[in-house]
Amino acid sequence: MGFLAPAFLLGLLALSVPVLLHLVQRERRHTRVFPSLMFLRRVPHHSVRRRRIHHWLLLALRCGGLALLAVAFAQPVLRGNERARPLVDGATARVVLVDRSYSMSYGDRWTRAQEAARRVLDETGAGDVAGLVFFGEGAEAAGPLTDDRAVLGAALDEAELGWEGTRFAPALKLGMRLLDESGRQNRELILVSDFQSRALDGLDEVLLPAGTDLRWVDLSETEARNRSITEVTLQRVYEGGREGVAIAARVARQGEEPGEPVPVTLELGGRVVGSRLLDLGDESAGTVRFDPVPVPSLAQHALVRLEPDALPRDDVFRFVLAPGRELGVLIVGRDGGRRTESLFLRRALAIGDRPRFDVRLRERLALRRQDLAGAGAVILNDTPWPTGEAGETLRTFVEGGGGVLAALGARGVPAGRDGFPPELPATAEGRVVDRTADWGGNLAFLDYDHPVFEIFRRPRSGDFSSARFQRYRTLSAPSATVLARFDDGNPALVEIPLGGGRVLLWTSSLDTLWNDLPLQPVFLPFVHRLVAHAAGHVESPAWRRVGDVLELPELDEGHWIGLNPLAEGGLVEGDGRFVRLEAAGFYELRPSRDEDEEAVLTIAVNVDPGEADLTTADPEEVAAGLTRVGGAASDGAALGGAERQQGQNGWWFLLLAALAVLAAETALSNRLSQAVR
Repeated sequence: MGFLAPAFLLGLLALSVPVLLHLVQRERRHTRVFPSLMFLRRVPHHSVRRRRIHHWLLLALRCGGLALLAVAFAQPVLRGNERARPLVDGATARVVLVDRSYSMSYGDRWTRAQEAARRVLDETGAGDVAGLVFFGEGAEAAGPLTDDRAVLGAALDEAELGWEGTRFAPALKLGMRLLDESGRQNRELILVSDFQSRALDGLDEVLLPAGTDLRWVDLSETEARNRSITEVTLQRVYEGGREGVAIAARVARQGEEPGEPVPVTLELGGRVVGSRLLDLGDESAGTVRFDPVPVPSLAQHALVRLEPDALPRDDVFRFVLAPGRELGVLIVGRDGGRRTESLFLRRALAIGDRPRFDVRLRERLALRRQDLAGAGAVILNDTPWPTGEAGETLRTFVEGGGGVLAALGARGVPAGRDGFPPELPATAEGRVVDRTADWGGNLAFLDYDHPVFEIFRRPRSGDFSSARFQRYRTLSAPSATVLARFDDGNPALVEIPLGGGRVLLWTSSLDTLWNDLPLQPVFLPFVHRLVAHAAGHVESPAWRRVGDVLELPELDEGHWIGLNPLAEGGLVEGDGRFVRLEAAGFYELRPSRDEDEEAVLTIAVNVDPGEADLTTADPEEVAAGLTRVGGAASDGAALGGAERQQGQNGWWFLLLAALAVLAAETALSNRLSQAVR
């Protein structure tokens, strides 16, 4: 038997109160009058009569009532013997859930986890079955439940640490499914983990069924100390016509007192190219910046490294340093127009670095097929769609995968349908909405799920509501996808697919003639995202995270092959276009028909920095959310289901018994008091 609140047992000290009351010497009832004793010699008188207890039944009732109250508030719980695990007769099904997330590589946690799991498996008795489930972000069973300890021991010995984060929910769900399939009445789940707080995500959807016992082994330390690299930022710089990259790394610290500066090194192609000392002081995180490095002609491995600590897997941050890809952009202006008419566009695109834009200018009637060579997007800046051969050339360009961004300003509509693609709406019929009288309209709807506006989804990432639009055109495009609307419901930006490419229609101007958007901070990233999306440009990230699945470009012939063990193991069977990134490191792949060095695709993969936070949750609270009460594996079995509730309800009976005893004590004491009178 145990107690949920053993501190209330200190109330048993109150049993001394009734005893003291019974031992108090009673005063004499009658007063006798004596003459003056002032002339008599005072002789000290000592009572040698022993104090005695006269009402034993009353004393017993008082002591019993107080004792029952103290034990009731301590909430006794009946528990079986540690070795007698089953609550009822019969064989037991037991599943051990072993955490193998990368935080388990801290110190000797993984070794202790294997030892703890082995001790639990040794408890398997005759007729019992057991199984192993290894989990990180997901869960995987080592096999069906079995009574063969040798098979389970071999699976435990062969298990390896993973690179994922931690989540309890998938492991518990898989464990319950295995227990259900066993058909056994007595069921146990044993959770072996370091109980990171982030592992509780999704746990509110899990509830263990009645009759399922939950135990745990907590492998966390009282004070865990760790340093990790949480993020690396790359900023393209251009000096003297040469492209370089400025690299900065964010370093976080947990559980350490301010001490010596932290050495941080930058490696490129296996060679150290920069070193810094980061003095965190009293701060828990800091940023270290390295001098810009030249961009290599081919993609190279790069990493930022800390000195290894107790958790070395988060002390390295990998990324790929590759030459920037320039995106060709052709700005088509009106015939006879001035270069200053595209001033805002040209200056906005000139400072783009993700990607870098190669901007060229042409007049509408001077557009030729060779002008589109190397271009990914064409901007029709306040000019109609070209007519004749130029219009057909532009349409062929879009159908082949290119993109067109048309700003429908004062002169941005065609005079007729000649050369205008029939798939596009009849913009010539659109009237101009003049909002100068009410200080202009604003953008009331943005599709933040679209790539153009996705970067503005987060708070304080850009405010379009401050831009005022004095004029814009109406647009009837039922088949188009509306990406933005004005406050009166008229479309501001629509997207229309055309062959393999797309056409984006902006119903106002991209200068200050009809609106003040070019004067707002959001104009620069908005134009960059708008042009990049029109060109179908997808930026290749410098790194990815463990757990991602990468889709490779489709090849005209041949297939993708892995050049190192990580890539070979990650390639999914089938068409070979998908790579599972299950471990941190560099993955190298290339097409089977192309042995050129430039055709090699290099992917850098890092661990989830959230797993580096070693803050732990209370196992008691975790178990309470699943089964109302749990028990540590080292303390014996925890009661489960209805048996656990029945074991806890005994304190109600003790409380009722205490009230009955105190009521009897009150009645008896009143009767004795009347007898004395």
